[in-house]
Amino acid sequence: MERSSETKNVIKVCNNDILRGSLGELQSGLEVCQKKLENYLEAKKMIFPRFYFCSNDDLLKILSVGSDPNMVQDDFEKLFAAINRVRFDEVDRRLITDIYQVMGKFEECLTLKEGVHAEGMIEEWLVKLQNEMQRTVKEVCREGCQDCLNMPTKEYVQKYISQVALLGIQRLWTEKVEECLEKSQKEKLSELEKKKKEIFNIMETLTNMCLEDMNKLIRQKTETLVTIHVH
Repeated sequence: MERSSETKNVIKVCNNDILRGSLGELQSGLEVCQKKLENYLEAKKMIFPRFYFCSNDDLLKILSVGSDPNMVQDDFEKLFAAINRVRFDEVDRRLITDIYQVMGKFEECLTLKEGVHAEGMIEEWLVKLQNEMQRTVKEVCREGCQDCLNMPTKEYVQKYISQVALLGIQRLWTEKVEECLEKSQKEKLSELEKKKKEIFNIMETLTNMCLEDMNKLIRQKTETLVTIHVH
């Protein structure tokens, strides 16, 4: 180090037998460290495969702060397609109760059926969060598929998150088409006109909603429903 400090030319500094002899050993040690790091990261990815979506730099950062769940808030969107942030219980600061999709200053919230404790190894509680998210969405979809038959269209769209609102509207369309197809040949034409009117009423409700004052997130949801319903 003293010689390097005294000699400003890097070529001259590196052009000596001692340094050339040690560089090979250092390179070998670096390769060993790199391989062990890759094996370590691969082990984490095997437990929680969504880590494959992250670069090694991002993954190392996530693993390094995993003991403090609040520090992972900015990294959820790198792991999940529709989770930007999570909410922790006010009393138990490690209990995740809600997940959020954020668009600008607007948020779409889904409350988990059961909270998930962010404790232990980060890859393990992320698996629990993933499983609970899937279970919750499944339960909400089941509820939504029932409510879409009984609730007014506007109320239904406002109540449920985008994914479930879309599912409900598509179920309504499918059931009306099936009911029409199941009629006898003589009844099909009259039933077709009836179902067309019902489907048109859904479209009219959705298009009227687009004319109302609403935030960007709800507007995008409603416009998407209109577009898919038209097709």
